[in-house]
Amino acid sequence: MKLLKFQASWCQPCKMLTATLKDLELPFDVTEIDIDEDMDTAMKYGVRGVPTLILLNDDNETIVTHVGSITKDQFVKKFIY
Repeated sequence: MKLLKFQASWCQPCKMLTATLKDLELPFDVTEIDIDEDMDTAMKYGVRGVPTLILLNDDNETIVTHVGSITKDQFVKKFIY
């Protein structure tokens, strides 16, 4: 599994999310994608706002999606279950 984290350098909630994820031991890799630098990937996954988190399984199928800020507890419940 891997987590795609869509973000932008100008996005304050994205910066807060980075700090939230930094404190967690995640059981999957995180790929950070700047939507201003990689619009094609953002369009491929239908990203319309940042931050957007998309958890993919080993077959690159979407398991969980979240748009907007999220607390550490909410993230754990939603993505790590």
